[in-house]
Amino acid sequence: MSRSVDTLYRQWLMLSKIPRSPKRTTAIELKNSLSAEGYDIDVRTVQRDLDKLSTSFPLNYDTEGRKNFWFWIETAAVQDLPGMEPVTALAFQMAESYLIPILPKATLDLLQPYFQRAKQVLQAATQSNLKKWPDKVAVISRGPDLLKPQIKPQIQQIIYDALLKEKQIKATYKSKKTHESTDYILHPLGIVNKHGVIYLVCTLWNYQNIKQLALHRFESAEVIEDSSNTPEQFTLSDYVQADHQFAYPITPDLIQLKVLFDARAGEHLFETPLTDNQVLTAQDDGQLLLEAEISDTQELRWWLSGFGSSIEVIEPTELRNYFQNEAELLINSYTSS
Repeated sequence: MSRSVDTLYRQWLMLSKIPRSPKRTTAIELKNSLSAEGYDIDVRTVQRDLDKLSTSFPLNYDTEGRKNFWFWIETAAVQDLPGMEPVTALAFQMAESYLIPILPKATLDLLQPYFQRAKQVLQAATQSNLKKWPDKVAVISRGPDLLKPQIKPQIQQIIYDALLKEKQIKATYKSKKTHESTDYILHPLGIVNKHGVIYLVCTLWNYQNIKQLALHRFESAEVIEDSSNTPEQFTLSDYVQADHQFAYPITPDLIQLKVLFDARAGEHLFETPLTDNQVLTAQDDGQLLLEAEISDTQELRWWLSGFGSSIEVIEPTELRNYFQNEAELLINSYTSS
């Protein structure tokens, strides 16, 4: 490899290791990172490269004492090699349309450089049909779009960083119930996004009980160098899917669900089944009987409640009694005034 090509590759590699603001790095950290890649250079060479590159790329630095902390400015365009293809740009446009209704602003801000790069690629495309693509894609969410809670970007970055590095977190968190702030030592286990609210799945101190903490309720967070601990046999996929912890289970056992649907209310279940094992049977009066083995969760009850008088829960008895009681309470609410 020629000297000029080797220098170009080293500098491009260094650019890829400089983080986007608000994260920062130093010349010494970059030197160590390049050394690990096989480039035996001194800090002065790194500093000269940084000074030279900052005249052509949107790089900047903060000075603290005798150290300079380098970063890509927050609005820097994505430098992609190889260049982003129009088809890839279309995928980003579709992803943006889908993600805007479900992700909080702090998360969307992290993706903005990629969305912006996709827009630039499409605008530069010579094919007019590509330019018109954003006008031909729409995403519709179920129910009203609730405003997303605001997450502090710096706190989100710290929590994600600790999760990736498997480090503990020292944090101050405001309780939803008491509105009081409490200091915790957290062991991060995973991140879950549900209806636009991002949760940290974690344990507290040395306890094994698993908690769900909403990121927008964190008031402060910092990474501790101590390694985090994961409960034995814990996996996030089992916690979310098999154990249904984010559906808020009411009983640990599966139930044999039987529900009568008005024909129009239940017809979508032919195309979008509730479960793999569901059975839909047309009744003589035109109704549809849904039978399925499923977990009894708060989310299931919310879903059934959304059909109002268009359904009748038949079994199990406990669930039927629940809806009968809810109906009586609803009647009292509307007849008491």
